[in-house]
Amino acid sequence: MKTRLMVASVCVMLLAGAGSWAGEPTELSAVGSSAVVAAAAVSPPTVQQETIEPWIHPTMPKRISEKLEAGFALALERVSEVESCSDLFSELGAEAVETLSSGLYFPVDTYQREVEVCGRNATVNSGGAKNLAYTTVGSAPTWVCRHFGRVSTEKAAVAVIHEALHHAGLTEWPHDRLAMTSPEITEMVESACGF
Repeated sequence: MKTRLMVASVCVMLLAGAGSWAGEPTELSAVGSSAVVAAAAVSPPTVQQETIEPWIHPTMPKRISEKLEAGFALALERVSEVESCSDLFSELGAEAVETLSSGLYFPVDTYQREVEVCGRNATVNSGGAKNLAYTTVGSAPTWVCRHFGRVSTEKAAVAVIHEALHHAGLTEWPHDRLAMTSPEITEMVESACGF
């Protein structure tokens, strides 16, 4: 009972003091007013922007997921900071960050698809003989090849942007006989995005 009475007394004193502070703002001391000015000069806490991360299917092997996350972060940085890079999307009537953030990444799930999409005997550094990933034009899903996990972060970022351009509607030869080839699109991305 004594404890409850003591807590109640402290609460009443605090409330009474708060009322007099609120009711008598003109009686701030010099120390109190300088503290208010100092507090006002401090910038408000910054609100962290929402972090954009790729959506990666849970069955994606860890090595590939980690490389994809690193490549995605670098790709996002380039489309945000390099105007010529984001212009690649603008020319297709798309917004770069929005297109990247709406992509869906799946592992190539069967050996047959790996051979068809990625190239069975392709090496990581061979030109045009293999794909790191595959996206149907105008579609969000991207299938990521097993050897994606062995490339540099820069090559991963170029591949992420390349595939996002297909998501945004960029066609590719041979499906479109008037379109650029895959290596030409990769060169365009490297040049426009500063890789």
